[in-house]
Amino acid sequence: MPQIKIGDYLFKRLHELGIGSVFGVPGDYELALLDLVTDNDLQWKGNPNELIASYAADGYARVKGAAAFVTTFGPGELSAYCGMAGHYCEFVPVVHIVGYPTVAAQRSQAIMHHSLGDGRFDMYENMAKHITAATTVITNPPTAAAEIDRVLNTMMRNQNADRDVPTGAVRHQVLSEVNELIQLTSFPTFATAMGKSGVNEELPNFGGIYGGAGTYPGVKKAIESSDAVLWIGNFPSDFNTGEFTTAVKEEITIDFQRFSVKITWNPFPVETFSDSDELKQDFLWPAILVTAYMTRKALGPFFRAGDVVIGETGTSAFGLCDSKLPKGVMMFNQTVYGSIGYATGSIVGVGQAIQESGGKWKRPILVTGEGSMHLTVQAIADMLRWDLKPIIFVLNNGGYTVERLIHGKEASYNEVAIYDYSALAKAFGPAYPAKYHGPVKTCGDLTKLLKDPEFGDAGCFELVELVLGQLDAPGSVIKTGAAIDEFNKAKAQKTVPGG
Repeated sequence: MPQIKIGDYLFKRLHELGIGSVFGVPGDYELALLDLVTDNDLQWKGNPNELIASYAADGYARVKGAAAFVTTFGPGELSAYCGMAGHYCEFVPVVHIVGYPTVAAQRSQAIMHHSLGDGRFDMYENMAKHITAATTVITNPPTAAAEIDRVLNTMMRNQNADRDVPTGAVRHQVLSEVNELIQLTSFPTFATAMGKSGVNEELPNFGGIYGGAGTYPGVKKAIESSDAVLWIGNFPSDFNTGEFTTAVKEEITIDFQRFSVKITWNPFPVETFSDSDELKQDFLWPAILVTAYMTRKALGPFFRAGDVVIGETGTSAFGLCDSKLPKGVMMFNQTVYGSIGYATGSIVGVGQAIQESGGKWKRPILVTGEGSMHLTVQAIADMLRWDLKPIIFVLNNGGYTVERLIHGKEASYNEVAIYDYSALAKAFGPAYPAKYHGPVKTCGDLTKLLKDPEFGDAGCFELVELVLGQLDAPGSVIKTGAAIDEFNKAKAQKTVPGG
């Protein structure tokens, strides 16, 4: 009977799933396994650390349909768990491959480096079971192929097989059916933050994003006063519902998970800005609902078919929900898990997936706050050395704006370090071409940049620094932040007997 190495079998299976690149960090327990990556028509895309590797795999999987990354036993896999929790709760199909000590070492309970020094080797896998759909440790060659197939099948069939949760339209790939329903019925159509870009926003019946109390007034009124609501892919997490402030009457809903709505709506006035005005969030994110009356356009028209856009958790994710996207744009953020720093790592995987898409996808675009970017800024090194050509908008508002709006407007714990953004590309990849634009401080400065025909098509790494006020945020963030603050205050008032 023909024989095949376990590693070769695993990587061939990954290739059959459409995976073209493997992310990760080399470690001594997995080095021999890494020798097999390129033997199986896969590229190795090393990363600065395991957290960024897990984020990169997330972004890659959202574009390509599946992803894989490799770390070593112990500290390596633990460093990746934050990213893996995001994969798990957001239904992103990613396989995490861990290089372990030899079977003989495990069975002898030898004290090995990267272990806890007690002869046990199952503690890290036991941790991972809480944030994965399936796990396996390969110790028996005759059953290895079956175990690999079991885990990969679980990943592709249902990324959260052990959870009874709503079925999202985006993650479970029923968008063609959803968009066909929208066009056939011509019902006024809205989405939640988690479903952003799933609906064709060029359709005349697309009205915007609904997120409870933080929603644009016209959108909020239209939905909450309707006679009937069809939900398709509804996922009522706190950020997706404006801290549970949605007010759609349950008795008028039909829940298929995620929604179209048969309603009437009225346009509302739009604020205008002059070129000399200080740059504000309300200028960046035009209201979708008033398409016919729109006088401010800012970032929305910059996006075009083929773009893959990631919004970081924070003001950028909320703001992007209010920017009209043309048909053929993919946009996402980590709506449920909300791990800041995710988007900067994720754009690495997105950029790699774009390179492998055969021209289907064009530009990787990241919109992030500077506080979030600081957590995974080393990922810029990967963007440069792998020639991924991202376009990055950094919203520099001098700290954690969302946290300030929730609590501690003047608190020192909401401050962050000051970076020279013009020097980042030189620091992380001096041998590679890059462009810096900024600091952009006025509406006119941004308008001029967006009109520059070379901007966004430079064919290299581009970073735009947008300077905003510390407490400047989309109205949806301000209202959601206030709701979270009230929720936390009510919780803090609770007492215990004898307190």
